Amino acid sequence: MSYAIQKQTYANGHAYRYHVLDESGGLRYVAEPTGQQLPSPTRLVEFFDPDHRLVGRVRPADGAPWRRAERYDVFTGEETEKPRATIVERWRLVDILLLRLPRYVVQLGKYGYVARGSRYGGRFYQVFRLYERGGVETKEPSESDGDGTEEGKEEPRIKEVEVGQIERPVAGPSYLIETDAAPLRQAPMVLAALVILIDMELHS
Repeated sequence: MSYAIQKQTYANGHAYRYHVLDESGGLRYVAEPTGQQLPSPTRLVEFFDPDHRLVGRVRPADGAPWRRAERYDVFTGEETEKPRATIVERWRLVDILLLRLPRYVVQLGKYGYVARGSRYGGRFYQVFRLYERGGVETKEPSESDGDGTEEGKEEPRIKEVEVGQIERPVAGPSYLIETDAAPLRQAPMVLAALVILIDMELHS
């Protein structure tokens, strides 16, 4: 399953609208970063269907200002207050020193994923599903948990299996998302939210 995202930008390069397209090129969502228009700007993004009916939103979990948010809730539907997914942006000191892109941890129900990026090479971001050893799906360990290894053991507790990628084509759409993970490919709004947050961080 693949989705394409085409962004529309102001003269300074900042996006004011994103079109999310399915495999056939049909318009699935229109996403607009409306939080920029608030008195205290945030990374609030609203999703609309092709008839411009509100169908979801992404907002900072703690209402943090524009540059300080690290955790975002993804809501589907107009009135619901229970997030469909949570996306956490994580920076490590080594990422900052080596000018690497941040990691993004996606929690979609009981399923955990991590997106790791590179400024170089063909794949802009790679998406991995997280498993405990033994095949049980899990969340990514927090920074306080270390690197997922147990003392006295070499094998990490957390296993990563690649299930998708995000590309920035030279021509055509701004981004291409591909995944074969059933829970993730059935949540196109969550996939689109991940890419939009990456793009907004990249151009902030």
